Amino acid sequence: MRLGAIPREWAELGIFTAAAFLLYQLGALFFLMSVPLLFLGFKRGREVLLYAVGVLLVLVLLQVLLRVRGMEDAVLRRFFFILDFSYPLAILTGVVCIFWGKGRVLYRLLTATAVVVLIGLPVAGVYSGNQEVAGFLKKQVELVIETLKASMNGAASTEGALLFSALDADTMYEMIVHLFVNNYVFSFFLVISAGWLIADRIYSRYTGKLPFILLDFHVPEILLWPVLGTWTGVLLDTAVGIPVVGFLFWNYGMILLFIFALQGVAILKSLFRQYGVSQFIRTLVVFSAVLILMTPRINLVLIVGVPLLGLSEIWVRYRAVDSA
Repeated sequence: MRLGAIPREWAELGIFTAAAFLLYQLGALFFLMSVPLLFLGFKRGREVLLYAVGVLLVLVLLQVLLRVRGMEDAVLRRFFFILDFSYPLAILTGVVCIFWGKGRVLYRLLTATAVVVLIGLPVAGVYSGNQEVAGFLKKQVELVIETLKASMNGAASTEGALLFSALDADTMYEMIVHLFVNNYVFSFFLVISAGWLIADRIYSRYTGKLPFILLDFHVPEILLWPVLGTWTGVLLDTAVGIPVVGFLFWNYGMILLFIFALQGVAILKSLFRQYGVSQFIRTLVVFSAVLILMTPRINLVLIVGVPLLGLSEIWVRYRAVDSA
């Protein structure tokens, strides 16, 4: 059959679905699989997007099944199937939420994170206490530590060898799990937001429409209360520990910190423009900020200060309020 005989929207559906599946295969770039789907949704609407998501879901499911079918242990086979399938499923769920959600894009992105949490909680509940899975993962951590120790036994690596000699598999395993759980939803928010931003830029160039402009970004004042609530929860979890739901405070606390940091950057850009700061000075400020972020402890000035600047716009009007 000639390509011209295929309806244009179905040809595009196949092309963009194939592009998303190809990006999924590219290891470190797999998170970009949302970009072709979002572009397709912008161009062809929700119905065509839903077909593409369904096809891609089946393809990913089949690939993951083929990848884990050789594992003999049934518990580990199910665990690694869920582990491999969960993140692409989360990204596809996020894409659907962006097009079926209500309100501004920011609210739809936050809705996507909530849906991902609801999907992931039952799975986490089943496997968090599974001794077989925990034992296998600790064994892998132990092998990594032993490899690192062996590679640092040379004379030039004495300090590194001493550092890793103090590590044990249980401590490292608990640290990795803690970091993963407390940042999983936040990392998903960054991934799906980056996908939307890239797709929005590409589609805006394609159509000639105005893309998202950080300078006009305003955080709704209603998010003040979630910020206060989540970071109060973070402080409580740090001080006394909050079982079961403590990770939610960390994840959403980081998400809201990032959102207000974006507003803080937007305020700085607006002030630079308002006072006619030269491009050289702006570049110097950015370079200095990067250096500060790479410096332990001192980087807290920016990590805390920029979001606080964004938060302060609730009371101090640095810019004219817009609907952007």
